[in-house]
Amino acid sequence: MKQEAEKLKKNAENSVPATKLVPATKKENTTETSEGAGWVVPTMTEEVEEKKVEKTAEGVVLKEDPKYLAGAIQLNAEGKVEFVLDTQASGKSADEIYNIVFQYMSKLIKNEQNINSRIALVNRNNKNEQIIACIMDEWFVFNQSFISLDRSETKYQLVATISDNHLHLSMTRIVFNYEEGRSTGFKEPAENVITDKYALTKKKNDLAKIYGKFRRGTIDRKDQIFNNLTKLVRK
Repeated sequence: MKQEAEKLKKNAENSVPATKLVPATKKENTTETSEGAGWVVPTMTEEVEEKKVEKTAEGVVLKEDPKYLAGAIQLNAEGKVEFVLDTQASGKSADEIYNIVFQYMSKLIKNEQNINSRIALVNRNNKNEQIIACIMDEWFVFNQSFISLDRSETKYQLVATISDNHLHLSMTRIVFNYEEGRSTGFKEPAENVITDKYALTKKKNDLAKIYGKFRRGTIDRKDQIFNNLTKLVRK
């Protein structure tokens, strides 16, 4: 038996050619392999995109999104902060646009941060120009956690002027009532809170520590309302 086993082992060794393992050659920054060289782990060159640095006209590096900085707040002829949306609604009559805006504002005054918002005026007597005026009274929430809530009661007016194929919407008469009854509280119009003088740093490259959050919150709310209505009337 022992002789038979040694014979089988010898026959197996003679029938299989010996294979010499050759280590693969390491290649830098490539995904290709050489034929017969074995498997190679590809080494990828990582491309790091350089972040674009934005600056003010004076060359100061911006520390905040430009949409919140200089030029974001405009004053009307009366010296009041006013945001204006002018958008075309091609193919829609004044009645159609009116119904869209009215439905949107009816939902807007019932949002979860609502305090006492309401549609104050509608005027459909002039078929060429219809008006919806909405008085908003809601919370602007700046920061919220399990142990703290930083917010301000904010009042403002939305006035929609509607004609065939067109919507004009203004957001104005903004007033903040912050931490009423506390030593840190105040009640001030937007002109004394979110304009460049109060809400930007001296270099105008960042939001100011105290009033910056009011400016950010107002612009974000304006963008939300204007963008939503633009999409609705352009459908």
